[in-house]
Amino acid sequence: MPRRNQQTLGTKNLPTHRTSKKSKRRIAANELLPKYVTSFRDRHGKLRLKFRRKGYEPHSFQHPYGTKEFDAEYIAANGGGSQTPPPRPSPYAKGSIGDLRSQYFKPITRLGPSETTQKKVARIINDFCDGREDRLVADIEFIHIDAIIAKKQVKRQQGNRVVGGVEAARKLRKELVRFFAFAKKLKLITDNPADDSERVKVPAGERSKGFHTWTEEEIAQYRAQYPLGTNARLALEQILWTDQRRGDAIHLGRQHIVDGFIKVTQSKGGKLLWLPVAVQWIEAIEAMGDEATSPMCFLLNDAGMPFTNAAFGNWFREKCDGAGLHHCTAHGLRKATMRRMAELQLGNQTMKSVSGHTKDNEVALYTAEANQKRMATAAIKRLSAWEKRFLAAEKTRQRGQLKAV
Repeated sequence: MPRRNQQTLGTKNLPTHRTSKKSKRRIAANELLPKYVTSFRDRHGKLRLKFRRKGYEPHSFQHPYGTKEFDAEYIAANGGGSQTPPPRPSPYAKGSIGDLRSQYFKPITRLGPSETTQKKVARIINDFCDGREDRLVADIEFIHIDAIIAKKQVKRQQGNRVVGGVEAARKLRKELVRFFAFAKKLKLITDNPADDSERVKVPAGERSKGFHTWTEEEIAQYRAQYPLGTNARLALEQILWTDQRRGDAIHLGRQHIVDGFIKVTQSKGGKLLWLPVAVQWIEAIEAMGDEATSPMCFLLNDAGMPFTNAAFGNWFREKCDGAGLHHCTAHGLRKATMRRMAELQLGNQTMKSVSGHTKDNEVALYTAEANQKRMATAAIKRLSAWEKRFLAAEKTRQRGQLKAV
């Protein structure tokens, strides 16, 4: 494809050298923002927006993009010269994949209801678009999508992470169907190539079971390695006894406890839960002492600050490795609590009241690791006892009939 004229695309200020993948992702993220506004993350991992324009005072925004308050801040920072924040022009040609991505990400809520979902979807779309930004959407056919998805199914090492696999391929196809459906609405294409591509098919025996569910022996092994009074022990008890995703569980503090209940608003879906505080969790908090926790957050990192979601994941990975549990993860503790409830034969509605799930099939995925041997033993014992009682009652009935004759 011939090189595009940067001047006609309004990108004369862009560097002419080849940009890295990381730079492209940053450009893609800032495409969502008005002119002179850039995004960055502070030391707490929180997304911040800043106004930078030559000859003007820099300004850090206090309100999120898309609100009236943000618009007022922008107008003030821009010297009142613009009544509405002008969107940053796309550096890609109209009808290209890069331009489609720019439009697809506006508004960002199109990607999902929560910030966590939006980040995951954006990561998948950016991964697909990297290196293909200049290609025309109309040139993409289902055979191309088939090849991309087939490549995604192959697991490979990327630094310290393993990327790809069946689930990654399924998620990619799902998001590409939505991505090209949006292109169809824009009349860039007449048929959805992702919708026409082959579904990811895997034999039942090779299907992923997701994160490993902790067993009782593994929980005991971790507790033996990290006694009460350690941050690692508090992390386990906090996730295990709240049964929440790590992004919600790690930021709980004293302000969330009301009359013996912990108030949790789940970041995924926004569901409000009231959960009774377990004694085991309270013991782990009290064992830390006031100096090791914050009134606003029980779990703190080595610097005395709350963890970011990603930083906690890496830190907890090290703690599991230190206990010899290389296959265990924080999310596996959430599944362990669901397994325990299933083994106690609690109903789906009861389990959903703790975990925050809304559908029974979601619960089934989490309780698949319930101890089949233990539950089958309990079932056979109950059946055996029932039969003995039934046969005894039947003999008594028959004897009564004989006496009557």
